[in-house]
Amino acid sequence: VEVGGIRVRHARRGPEAGTPVLFIHGFGGDLGNWLFNLDAIAETLPVIALDLPGHGQSDPKLPGTTLTDLAGFVARFLDAIGVPRAHVVGHSMGGAIAARLALEAPQRVASLMLVNSAGLGGEINTDYIEGFVTAASRRELKPVIEHLFADPSLVTRQLLDDLLKYKRLDGVTELLRALSASLFAGGRQAEQPALELEGSGVPVAVVWGEADRVIPASHAHHAPPGAKVTVLPGAGHITMMEKASDFNALLRGHLAEC
Repeated sequence: VEVGGIRVRHARRGPEAGTPVLFIHGFGGDLGNWLFNLDAIAETLPVIALDLPGHGQSDPKLPGTTLTDLAGFVARFLDAIGVPRAHVVGHSMGGAIAARLALEAPQRVASLMLVNSAGLGGEINTDYIEGFVTAASRRELKPVIEHLFADPSLVTRQLLDDLLKYKRLDGVTELLRALSASLFAGGRQAEQPALELEGSGVPVAVVWGEADRVIPASHAHHAPPGAKVTVLPGAGHITMMEKASDFNALLRGHLAEC
């Protein structure tokens, strides 16, 4: 689908009926980050996952570099595919985008699940961000990507090769650098929209991996009052992959209550 001159890869599956569940990946990720989750949720509800602009197989262009720019793009993407309202699940930077969308267009967001999310505090591991942006070989990238997992053996040769293939696309390094300079300048998260969700009327759940080395798991406890917070042991930054069955059960429970 094309949105504002940017071609966007997305995946849809599951039943026709019901409020869809939209999955938004994080910085440098793609819809493949939800590989172990989409089918489990599609058993009962329609699911949609997209590659954000400049990520995965979407065009290597950005609609802007702020969370407002990216959240506005997601809203236009939903318009383009005919979805007025969705449950939104956001990982890392995708969680901050989801929170900004909920603040700016609460009528579009049936509920939020924030997964190891940006936007709940200032701290972020800038060595990881900078390392991801600059790494140009498997040897340079491997120790960077190991930051994402509690179990570093999950960093396979195939994963590294896929990431390097993406990073070698024309314009991607510059685009990632621009995004990180806007969102994570000076070693801090520039925007924390998830701290503003109280009073939005949007039900919120927060899930974190206890061993997260990119964004501290302590940020889970900055969630708005009334949010359901779960911190899972044995998971790092990509909880939905490392603890897929636990995560899927939590998400199914969250959706059933909304």
